[in-house]
Amino acid sequence: MRDAQSNDALGGLPDWNLDDLYPSTDGVEITKDLAWLGEECPKFSVDYENKLADLDAAGLLGCITRYEAIKNIMGRIMSFAGLRYYQNTTDADRGKFMADMQGEITDLSTAMVFFSLEMNRIDDAQLEKMVKSNKDLARYKPILDNLRQMKPYQLSDELEKFLHDQSVVGATAWNRLFDETMAGLTFNVDGDELPLEATLNLLSDTDRATRETGMRALVEVFQKHLPLFARITNTLAKEKEIEDRWRGLP
Repeated sequence: MRDAQSNDALGGLPDWNLDDLYPSTDGVEITKDLAWLGEECPKFSVDYENKLADLDAAGLLGCITRYEAIKNIMGRIMSFAGLRYYQNTTDADRGKFMADMQGEITDLSTAMVFFSLEMNRIDDAQLEKMVKSNKDLARYKPILDNLRQMKPYQLSDELEKFLHDQSVVGATAWNRLFDETMAGLTFNVDGDELPLEATLNLLSDTDRATRETGMRALVEVFQKHLPLFARITNTLAKEKEIEDRWRGLP
């Protein structure tokens, strides 16, 4: 087929270089960062849990900058794990590594769930006064304002921690099942077995017959997986409906 032949002529597709994040999954860099998180997350909780309301502007700034440093490392690890996984979602080792990192980061960050809850319990006037009195703290005002939009919809500390811990086996797990299923699909197009991306590319071909062939191949395979796709969609929708209802979201 013309599209398959043209893809072959292009040779191998470019691959992301993730070395700026981490050079490997078991190198000293990521091992060191995970160890640092293992020490810093509990220390952050000990230093600040049930104490945010008593901090002055300088103390609150110190708390926020420590929180930011922790979240930056967590984000770096999950960016590396996620991008590496999406390079090849059919690779079991990549999938396991991402799942392992999701589980570990979720466990570590449970100790920090209190931060947003206690931040939103600080009186509006008190927080505004601290922000105005400290120019370095004022840099974080847009983030604080965004955080406080969820103030009316917070649940109890126990429920928030429960939802946080459950997330790794909730929507995250269902999304991963969808990604892995889609990545493993192949489509018979005029005798050629094409992956999803190559088949989708046919839909933008200038030739109408090629577009129709690609669409028919997609429909044929997708129809066979409709029960699974429906289960995933309905489960995610119901999960969100339940959480929104408990939070009182409009």
